Amino acid sequence: MICLTFDTDHMSEPAMQEFLRLFPIPGKATFFCHRRFLALDGAVHEIAPHPFIENLSNWKPRLEALAASLPEKPYGTRTHSCVFSHMVGIELHDMGYRYISQASAMYQTGLRPFRHPWGVWELPIYYMDNMDFWMAKNWPEIGHKPFSSHVIEAALDNEDALFVFDMHPLHVALNTRGHEDYASVKKRIVIDGQSPFEVAFHGRGARAFFEELCEAMDRRGARSYSCVDALAHFGCLNC
Repeated sequence: MICLTFDTDHMSEPAMQEFLRLFPIPGKATFFCHRRFLALDGAVHEIAPHPFIENLSNWKPRLEALAASLPEKPYGTRTHSCVFSHMVGIELHDMGYRYISQASAMYQTGLRPFRHPWGVWELPIYYMDNMDFWMAKNWPEIGHKPFSSHVIEAALDNEDALFVFDMHPLHVALNTRGHEDYASVKKRIVIDGQSPFEVAFHGRGARAFFEELCEAMDRRGARSYSCVDALAHFGCLNC
C-alpha cells in the first residue's frame, strides 16, 4: 500500500496550482499544509496541518490556529522537520488527533502503522525526498545514490506493507538534485517570492523520481491512499 504525502513548505498559492496541474496524483494523497491552499479546497485529498514548531513551550496554539484554517477538522499531522516528543504525543491525543507521520524509517520494507503508548498512531515514512538527497552527505561511508528506482520497485512489489512517500512540492517543482541545488535558489524563492518552476534544474532529481513513481504506479494499476484511509485499511482508525 502506497501513501503519497506532501509537505507544502515555501509553496505559494500560484505554485501549488501549477503543481496540481502538472502532476496528476494517482489516487488520494495527504497534503501536510503550512497554510491553507484554495487550490486544494474540494479536492479528494486529505488535508492536514504541517506546523513549524520553534520550541515545545508554545507549539499547541500554533497547531490549533493552523488546523482551524483548514477546510475540515484534521485526523493527523506532520510537524515541520518532524519535531515530536512524548509530551507532544500526549497533547495530540488530548486534542483529538488519531495519527502522526514523522518516524523516518527510510527504505525499510514491511512497515505498518504502530501505536505510540500515549494514544496516537504512527505512520512511518518509507521515503522522504530531501532526506534521500542528504543521505550521501550525512552517511558518506554507505555510498548512497539518491532517487533510486529500486525504492519504487520495492514499494510496488510489497502490496501488504505500508509505504509512505514524503515528497515536497517545492523539490518536485525544482527537480532538486541535492542540497547544493536548494541552497543556491532558496533566497530567491523564500525571500524574493520567485516561482520554483522558473528556476528548475535539469537531470535526475526529485521531479524525475516522482514522475517515475507515478508512471510505475499507473503501469501496475496501483493507487495512492491517504493516511487516514491507510489507518482504516489496517484496522487502526477506530482502535
